[in-house]
Amino acid sequence: METLNKKKDGYSSRFGLLMVMVGGSVGTGNLWRFPRLVCTYGGAFVIAAVVSLLIIAIPLVMVENFAGRASRHSAPGAFRDLLGSKWTIMGTFATLCYFMMHCNYTVILAWVVRYLFMSITGSYFGVEDKLELFTNVASADWGTAVCWLVPMALVFFCTNRQGFLEKTAKFIVPIMLVILVGLACYSMTQPGAVEGLKYSFGFEFSELLNANIWIQAITQDFWSLGSGTMLCVTLSKYSAKKEDIVVNTNVQGFGDISFAMLGTLVVLPCIFTFAGSTEDALALAQSGNNGLTFVGLTNLFETLPMGRVIGTLFFLSLAFAAFTSIIAVTTVFAGPFIDMGWNRKKCIAGAIFFQVLLGFPSFMNQDILTNQDTTWGFGIFIGGMFSGILAMKFGARRMREKFINPVSDRKITRAFDIKAGYIAPIVSGIVLLVWLKDAIGWDEQWWNPFRTESVGTLLFQWAVGFVAAYFFAKKFNKDTIGVYYDPGKEEFPEIPERIMDEV
Repeated sequence: METLNKKKDGYSSRFGLLMVMVGGSVGTGNLWRFPRLVCTYGGAFVIAAVVSLLIIAIPLVMVENFAGRASRHSAPGAFRDLLGSKWTIMGTFATLCYFMMHCNYTVILAWVVRYLFMSITGSYFGVEDKLELFTNVASADWGTAVCWLVPMALVFFCTNRQGFLEKTAKFIVPIMLVILVGLACYSMTQPGAVEGLKYSFGFEFSELLNANIWIQAITQDFWSLGSGTMLCVTLSKYSAKKEDIVVNTNVQGFGDISFAMLGTLVVLPCIFTFAGSTEDALALAQSGNNGLTFVGLTNLFETLPMGRVIGTLFFLSLAFAAFTSIIAVTTVFAGPFIDMGWNRKKCIAGAIFFQVLLGFPSFMNQDILTNQDTTWGFGIFIGGMFSGILAMKFGARRMREKFINPVSDRKITRAFDIKAGYIAPIVSGIVLLVWLKDAIGWDEQWWNPFRTESVGTLLFQWAVGFVAAYFFAKKFNKDTIGVYYDPGKEEFPEIPERIMDEV
């Protein structure tokens, strides 16, 4: 019978655990999507994002932190152990969505790394048509391929041991913070920066009645923090038995949105200072992630004093954000296979190989990237519903009273029971339905499963995903090693020796 470790923790320190979790959450969306939405919707969006974080995103992540530590398994094994074998498919499908979403995200990392080197060399300076330049970079370019494959090789060395993942996060996240603080200070000193921020963060209370602002805010929180992705199920299975869940989850949540606010302080003052007019600034902010980052900002960097340095630091922080997200998802996808006793290095190598293989069509064609990003990005809301169902079926009150509060300095109240077990999963479903309704208007052939962005393609690919998850779940039910959760004890188990061997 496998022994339980009583001497060591899966993380060398609480700081290491927090850096891994914050690094897994912070991604490129913090630095390009969040600022765009602040510019478009103003301070009302920021308020909605914070409220959504408190009521929906953080409670779901807290549930996922509980699940990983209580089961000492990744999401499929956690659902199996805590709810029963027929529920394993939920953890499996959510993990699959997260993985598929990041297969195309690795291509975005390649674009960012390419532009990092272009900033260092100044090769986009003086190029009149920045859109054509980006199109060439993002269209199966050999230089971009190198910027894709080399970082993906580095992912292996940063994740083939759990300890390496922690060391990487402890190195990258603080550096990223320092860079963004420095860039924000520089940006805020530009002429007109303060006026731009006043325009962006100002709001009328009536704007909080705009349903679209809330949809955008909730979506941003899901995609950024990682609610419903099962990220924290995998990461928390290495955490110590007595590690604080409440404080750590709140640090993760507010750490994530703090990086997004820093990104906003970097981007918006530059836009409003150098765009020429408020109308031009808004047009730039609304030009999409790619239009803002690879076209608009590169034009702005060209006009800035020390533009090459600023551009280099910005794309470096963007690359760091993308890289920490990718090393996290690599661990998440490899996790269920490691739980079956497979060699960690081989599982990590396999996860990287399939990210590149399944990301290759997105590398070749931006329409495919858009299709995959939309399909599996919205699929995360299904994962959010599943996390809520876990809280509902296991018992949010029991989760809170018997497991979370006893190990946490700051206690959560009965409000958690309602937020995690009812509000969060219901809102997740409503937001998904709203996006599906909107998607009908994106394409006249909304029913066609072979269109880039249609309801038909979403439903078809999700159906395929559920079929795949069904067969994977059968395998996980059969071969996942150990059942560490003991309903009779109602306390977190110690870390199994098998898990400590990965560290």
